[in-house]
Amino acid sequence: MNIRGMISAIGILLTSSAVYSQTTIDTTKTKQLEEVIVTANKREESIIKVNTSITSLSSKKLEDTRTWGLSGLTALVPNYNYQELGVSFQQIQSIRGIQVFSENPAVSTYIDDVNNIDILANGFAFTDIERIEILRGPQGTLYGRNAMGGVVNIITKKPTNQTNSFAETSFGNLGLQRYSTGIKTPIIKDKLYFGLNGLYQTQDGFLKNNISGTSATDTNLNGKSVGGEKNLYGNMFLKWLVNNRFHLTLNLKGQQDKSNNSGFMVSQFSDTYAFANPDVINLSRIQSHERNILNTSLVAKYNADKFTITSISALQTISFGFKDLDFPGIYHSYYDGKIGELLPPQKVWSQELRINSHSDSKFQYTAGVYAFTQKGYEPTTNTAYELSDAEAAAFSLPSGTYLINRNRSNNSGLAGFGEMSYQLTNKLKATVGLRYDYEKREATFNGFGDAMLFNGVVTDINPNITADGNYSAISPKFSVNYSVNELSNIYATYTRGFRAGGINASSLPAGVRQTFDPEYSNNYEIGYKSFLLDKKLSIGASAFLIQWKDLQFYNLVAPFTYARENVGDAQSMGIELEVSALPAKGLQLDGSFGFNPTEYKGFDLKRVNFGTGVESTTAIGGNKLSNAPTHTLFLGAQYEYSINQKLKAIVRGEIRNLGKQYTDIQNQIEQPSYTLLNSRIGLTYGKYSLFIWGQNLTNERYLAYGNPDSSFGRQSRMAQPRTFGLTLSAKF
Repeated sequence: MNIRGMISAIGILLTSSAVYSQTTIDTTKTKQLEEVIVTANKREESIIKVNTSITSLSSKKLEDTRTWGLSGLTALVPNYNYQELGVSFQQIQSIRGIQVFSENPAVSTYIDDVNNIDILANGFAFTDIERIEILRGPQGTLYGRNAMGGVVNIITKKPTNQTNSFAETSFGNLGLQRYSTGIKTPIIKDKLYFGLNGLYQTQDGFLKNNISGTSATDTNLNGKSVGGEKNLYGNMFLKWLVNNRFHLTLNLKGQQDKSNNSGFMVSQFSDTYAFANPDVINLSRIQSHERNILNTSLVAKYNADKFTITSISALQTISFGFKDLDFPGIYHSYYDGKIGELLPPQKVWSQELRINSHSDSKFQYTAGVYAFTQKGYEPTTNTAYELSDAEAAAFSLPSGTYLINRNRSNNSGLAGFGEMSYQLTNKLKATVGLRYDYEKREATFNGFGDAMLFNGVVTDINPNITADGNYSAISPKFSVNYSVNELSNIYATYTRGFRAGGINASSLPAGVRQTFDPEYSNNYEIGYKSFLLDKKLSIGASAFLIQWKDLQFYNLVAPFTYARENVGDAQSMGIELEVSALPAKGLQLDGSFGFNPTEYKGFDLKRVNFGTGVESTTAIGGNKLSNAPTHTLFLGAQYEYSINQKLKAIVRGEIRNLGKQYTDIQNQIEQPSYTLLNSRIGLTYGKYSLFIWGQNLTNERYLAYGNPDSSFGRQSRMAQPRTFGLTLSAKF
């Protein structure tokens, strides 16, 4: 596509930045676009009045675009990109080029007010969703740690006084089967409500194994599928209106993911090999995995005349285990039980207490405190490495010996935050905010080769190491917005985000720092958003500059020793545009565009050749940020035609285009620009619907993952090919 031509055509709209809603409506009945209420600032307000860039995706929009997970947000949200290494809980979310691949994400994900602090907590299935709010740019003031690139806020549907239920089933290629159902009902009208929904999904992997190039001799492994998974999800609500001011909501949300041909952390030999052989992977063993996650939360709200007090108490528990991971060599999860065991559960307790004003006063405020504790067992550092017979013999060890790595973390944090806004005139409002975060992190671990397992007995060669670190961050916010009228708003904002510092869970030489500091992002943004033409057209546009400071990355810190440290800075800038229109009865058009030039600033990375011992230095300054497409483009059209009072036909088509990007910091693994075509055609009859859908109809092959550091290899993984199927649903 011609980017220069598009920028010229967009013209002055792209000199501002915006807040925008994508809500698909029943265009056969409605002649106006709907205004949306969001909670981006932790209080309910019109999306037009929010002074940050946000896309709100309604329940119907998610259904129409067949968005079943975070990957469906790619290009639908401008400058949003998603990649994953085999499973949904090993993913990279990138917003405006800000992203990382580690246990501490750079984009914070919330589900019903519960923060997924660790990357292992992501990957919940999408079903019965009310809306998803995607806040673009740093959101540290209200959301704290790991919101450097932005926030994805997922809100599921809650029970009310009206009883309703649904059932849905989908079938597709690659063995897709997906079943979901749910009910929401009052137990005692105006007093006690109950909601329950669940989902079961299974799908085969598209990769076929070939033992060529591996150490395997078992030809039965040839042709085995890799990357299949079964998911079981449940979500339960119990809401009690104690009186007309005070209510309690208890939520239990759980998911189990299992596979006996897992794609977790496995990849193809290289990007070149992946493009030439997009459906082939070469493994010496086929892996299995299991993840169990349970979120338990209690939300208490007290509504006074002029303010609301909210308490959110949550416990998140995650258990994960894997066996026969070929990455490289053979690894299994292990802590203190048996090979391939479920690791001890990671537990995260969190508590937020805040107060929000909701009067008509010129002065509005939000203030609160937040605390958390986290006990974790990071899966890639709690492993048993299976020595081959040759490796065991080289170290005079018996056959069947494993080298044991263990890493237990104990982290805690405390934060105070506040945001105030004042209506200076009828049209002009100023907002200031500030947050202070303090964290303490501790890790107890051993070095590679410091412990061995043989015949079920662990021998500690060297004692465990305990290291700790304390970190703090201040996240300010300044904003001013001007209301042109009730349906148009202009704003300018400065926000800051940070990602927590941490501990290198490996044995380091004396004099080498065991910890690394937080990294920060400063966002400068101007914006415009508006409903026009009697609400038949909505426009949102954005321009931003992000300065990313103190990036955390692995570097050579001593001879033959790598550790994570703060290596340097980066910059991201760009423009964003979102448009929705009702040009004719029954027709809705949606579009979004993001343009995102990025650059690492002047810093170098040191590497060593383990074979020759020769050290080298690679200049990174001037390279493009990894996993940051030069642009994203989304175009969607949906036409609804009423055949009679009950029967309606719906036709939808989509184009998603992503510009060239690199997966690695060295800019050696390139993903060229690619385009995806999606379609959905169906009928609705009263409460029932039947749709045929297809995604990636032209079977475009592109990378789902590439090694973020190509100095350690060019391992890559191809994305899923064309998928198609049908969905039958009923709503009562």
